[in-house]
Amino acid sequence: MLNAKNSSKISKTSGILIALTAFLVILYCLSFTKSCSSKDTREKVKTALVNQKYQNTISLINLQDATGSLELNNYNGFWTLQRLSDYTSSQLPTPPSIPVSQERINSLLNELIKVRNLYKISDKISQNSSFGLTNGTEFHLRYYIDDTFHELIFGNQDFSLSSRYMMTEKSTQVYETDNSLDTFLTTSVQSWAEPFLISQTVLGKITAQDIQRTQVQSKNTQPHVSTISDVQKLLDLRHGGIPDIQDLIFLQPEYAQIPEMVITLELGNKNEIELQVYKSATDNEFIVLTNYKTDKAEAPFFTSSAKISSWTYNKIKEITL
Repeated sequence: MLNAKNSSKISKTSGILIALTAFLVILYCLSFTKSCSSKDTREKVKTALVNQKYQNTISLINLQDATGSLELNNYNGFWTLQRLSDYTSSQLPTPPSIPVSQERINSLLNELIKVRNLYKISDKISQNSSFGLTNGTEFHLRYYIDDTFHELIFGNQDFSLSSRYMMTEKSTQVYETDNSLDTFLTTSVQSWAEPFLISQTVLGKITAQDIQRTQVQSKNTQPHVSTISDVQKLLDLRHGGIPDIQDLIFLQPEYAQIPEMVITLELGNKNEIELQVYKSATDNEFIVLTNYKTDKAEAPFFTSSAKISSWTYNKIKEITL
């Protein structure tokens, strides 16, 4: 009698468990079916942010956010960078330039011409919207073709942090795009500049074998002329970005500053690179003006302005004979 009662309880419990399991399975299936049947009602636009035919005709790109602005210039086959926000009211005739990483600028252009899905979120921006397109935190990317420009404005990320709101200068329509462009939404000089003290883009790729003759004149050892013992080590050295404005003002001709060191590199194709190294007003830093000359022309083809640490300066001194 007892066994029959226990068997009845077990059977009843098993029935409840089976019924509960069946209910959960049905609930899961209904949930899955509903999820699959849900449709994204947003208007989808398949397009590139920049027409591919303009990829090689963009002459200038301006990047601006709340921290400042950079200008990337397509200059005689390579790109240069100027930090405009620090020099708008300075005593310098023109803002200093530094070469841009060719790999970095190519990656940006390839992303801009890539066909992608945009989803229209709104036809206009409402007051106090959460899009982040008009409150001063937005990022502006303006590109110029001939005498005209177009602008892309990027705002906040969406709640999933996988997409970003954007609009163009042409209308107030707000779109959502993926975050593949996020890495380029910065005005950091280090993020865009070519890292090497001697550029590998201005005169093209340069190897140690390309340099036929070196000459070093130091302020403390004049008129003695030295040479570079290890050219590859010099080519491997990196800079620390664009110098501060006050340093560059005191390097203007009227102040007649004397460089700590002048390094001249003569290439086999008759091009020449001259590095003028000056002491910075900032402790443990030096300023390097690098003049690139083609076929020993009198005027430099391009002049780059960069700062280096005292560690880098000492590395240069170590390879000076």
